[in-house]
Amino acid sequence: MSQAEILVPKMTLDEFLAWEETQTERYEYLDGVIRAMSGGSLDHNRIVANLTKITGNLLEKTPCESLTSTQRVQSESVRSYFYPDVLIVCEEPKLGKGDSILNPLVIFEVLSPSTEKYDRYEKFRCYQTIKTLQEYFLIRQDAAIVEAYRRMKSKTWTTTAYNVYVGLDTLLTVESAGISFPLRAIYDRVTLEEAEASS
Repeated sequence: MSQAEILVPKMTLDEFLAWEETQTERYEYLDGVIRAMSGGSLDHNRIVANLTKITGNLLEKTPCESLTSTQRVQSESVRSYFYPDVLIVCEEPKLGKGDSILNPLVIFEVLSPSTEKYDRYEKFRCYQTIKTLQEYFLIRQDAAIVEAYRRMKSKTWTTTAYNVYVGLDTLLTVESAGISFPLRAIYDRVTLEEAEASS
């Protein structure tokens, strides 16, 4: 989803949560700075819907569940709240202020021109501080390409993509949740660049 920084005074976490409850739109919060969340493109929404469906189906009868972008995630150590496109939780959800999830295992973000830098750098830095988070996936909208970042055994994160999945028939593996699926499953009905669409 696209975001735009909005011109409101900096707020504390409690002020932000109280203020957001009175709003008709959703907002993300990073150390006092508030960003408006606007609707994504049709292809963005299709990818999110496809990903939610395939992960949800694969996680049936496991301790894990897949949640969508209406579920807020909280990073306590850097005072931030975000709405990932899709997340996976593999134990009883721990809730912080405003019913925000504190213990995601996996987060997926669908990139768009207006959010790529934000998702790739600012959000990722904040997500890395969530101790339960093990994998972070960045999904291109215009081509069947997904980047995977993982927390290593040393507890540090890979600074470059641990794996880059390319092509509709490539199998994407979410190691921490124990599931795999072809990229084709998340790009169903999505308009891709011509070379990708024919693969």
